Amino acid sequence: MKIFSNFDTKLKRHTYRGYQEKYGAENVICIVRSKLYRFLKVFFPSLFLVALSLLAIRLFYQWVGVNLNYIIIGVVVLDIFFMFPVIGKYIEYKLDFVIVASESVIMYSQMGIFQRDVITIPAQNIKTILVKKESFLYSVFNNGDIVIMTE
Repeated sequence: MKIFSNFDTKLKRHTYRGYQEKYGAENVICIVRSKLYRFLKVFFPSLFLVALSLLAIRLFYQWVGVNLNYIIIGVVVLDIFFMFPVIGKYIEYKLDFVIVASESVIMYSQMGIFQRDVITIPAQNIKTILVKKESFLYSVFNNGDIVIMTE
């Protein structure tokens, strides 16, 4: 779905297929964010926010005893405010990807609804590729950060 010119949810599929046709399916890799990222940056904060909201509604109602509608409206407004960073992480999870082809590495990074950064690194400029697994969860779930060092 293409909402704005820079917010195309089908870009990953179209780009990956285009590079497969150009270089051959066996010569192209598409790297996306892991499910662990989605759990830690999107699901867990959302669940925490909902639980905290329900607790706040209950405590405020017991404390103040005012009309429950005002408390719910206040908590919903705060939830909307605190959900913006979580929505941003979800956009990163769904729309950020890296295409590795035989001649270059192309990184697509969606910075919000209106901005997308595309960085192309020619293969001859790549000096080192490093996979960092800095935490226990990275080791357990076989995840890591890919670091590409260039000239």
